[in-house]
Amino acid sequence: MDTRDPAFERLLSQARRAAGARAAILIAGQSGTGRGYLARRIHAWSPRADGPFVEVACANLPVELAESELFGHERGAFTDARETREGRFEVARGGTLYFRGIEELAPEIQAKVLRVLQESRFERLGGRTTIEADARILASTAERPERLVERGALRPDLYFRLNVVRLDLPPLHERAADIPALAEEFLAEACRHHGVGPRALTPDALARLKSFPWPGNLVELRNAIESAAVLSEGPWIDTADLPPSLGADAPGALAGAARDGRTLKEVEDAYIREVLARAAGNVSAAARILGIHRKTLHEKLRPRPAGKGS
Repeated sequence: MDTRDPAFERLLSQARRAAGARAAILIAGQSGTGRGYLARRIHAWSPRADGPFVEVACANLPVELAESELFGHERGAFTDARETREGRFEVARGGTLYFRGIEELAPEIQAKVLRVLQESRFERLGGRTTIEADARILASTAERPERLVERGALRPDLYFRLNVVRLDLPPLHERAADIPALAEEFLAEACRHHGVGPRALTPDALARLKSFPWPGNLVELRNAIESAAVLSEGPWIDTADLPPSLGADAPGALAGAARDGRTLKEVEDAYIREVLARAAGNVSAAARILGIHRKTLHEKLRPRPAGKGS
């Protein structure tokens, strides 16, 4: 996670210092900015590096299974509980427990997580034995936590308990100095993965990458480089080999849409179609690039009844 950006270097220095303590860390940043990667680096820098790193993808945790997944259950706790099972808090014992998208947890589950943070102990579902919690807690959000609290997605008391050390990851367009090195790293990775190459970026291609706003951040940059690595015909990747959305006319796309009188919905639909195409139809990947929840993207893709929404 090397950087040439002074502000990002300061953030990494803070992360390294915080890694040595047990204090909870809250990582905020847009989708695709590397929240999960930073969480893993913090674990690797910490005294708990030899312990497990356990990630909880909160958006993928069904409400009805969340308590059992996090805290475990005893045999007979519910109909299908045929044996005792450890939850994530126990599995992470001696290591790090990372909640990705903590605001996606249901309010009642957030309350139970808060209790563990306050008391450092819990009980399995259906159990009476108190178990000591021994996991360093990291959590992340894709929006500013204060906004999540304001709209009721994140409990204020849980936010204050997690917000001991706060790390705000900048969007990629604020780290333009790092784009060439990141692009070269992603290119080498793509060439190895797909068995092509070697490939190199021309100065014009690098200039185009540095000037693009990257709404999908690191994920979008990685996808663009991978596409170019696969589709380029020779060892040099030039601007023509980059995805169409990065083309020379891309910066003028919004001006053109305004000139033509296109509605906001039309512009949004066009952008969603482009991102979906670049993600090879993978809705989950497209949602990450767009910075929205997968369910929200499904809703936007649902056909509207004729005559409505215009």
